[in-house]
Amino acid sequence: MKAILISAGKGERLYPLTKNTPKSLLEIGNGLTLLETQLHSLSENNIKDIVIIVGYKAEQIEAKIKDYQGKLNIKTVFNPFFDISNNLLSVWMARHFMNEEFISINGDDIFSPVVVENLLKSKNDITMVIDEKKEYDDDDMKVVHKDGNILEVSKKIDSKKANGESIGMIKFSNKGPKIYTDMLDEMVRDPENRNVFYLKAIQRIIDKGFKVNYSLCKENDWSELDFHPDLKLIRTYLKRNNILENLIAKKII
Repeated sequence: MKAILISAGKGERLYPLTKNTPKSLLEIGNGLTLLETQLHSLSENNIKDIVIIVGYKAEQIEAKIKDYQGKLNIKTVFNPFFDISNNLLSVWMARHFMNEEFISINGDDIFSPVVVENLLKSKNDITMVIDEKKEYDDDDMKVVHKDGNILEVSKKIDSKKANGESIGMIKFSNKGPKIYTDMLDEMVRDPENRNVFYLKAIQRIIDKGFKVNYSLCKENDWSELDFHPDLKLIRTYLKRNNILENLIAKKII
């Protein structure tokens, strides 16, 4: 199993914290970075092959991962268009690493190892991790699901219609990698798609009649770093779940 981390963006909503530092290298406690918590959760599930899509301040991420080579097999893919495009193009840049089973993960996600553990149980072609909560806001990547399948995924879904939220983690198995890469190849030919989220490709796949299943996680099993208040919430999450202590004690990374 391989993990592909989408970490090319500038993280402008976190300025000035990201003025000179990529979002994935922001310190979230005990001197450890967001990226390191991701590596921890992946390592806990014996996922050692990792591809990181980089762009903004790429050299900092490339320097950081040198500390973990040997323990993990980490490669990077550079998106030279990170500052003029959205992440659909970033994902397309890594398509050559999508020829077999893999998990795609947003670079600003923090997640408990159990989220990955449960996702790995899925035998379906494409499985999206979602949570469910009482209310959804405009910035949530909302979903509509029914009978185990995702029907819609978009931030533009009416919050009253949504019954789930994509956390930014998707597993592609069996025919899934080819279905996905074929769609990416098709979409990048249209200039209008240079500034869309990669989840638009998932919606196109659904619209073509392919099934996208889901793995449900608890709302408190993950978090994302988008805005300044998120840092406080994430640090609380990490402390509650003893993740930083486990990182240091187990010497996983």
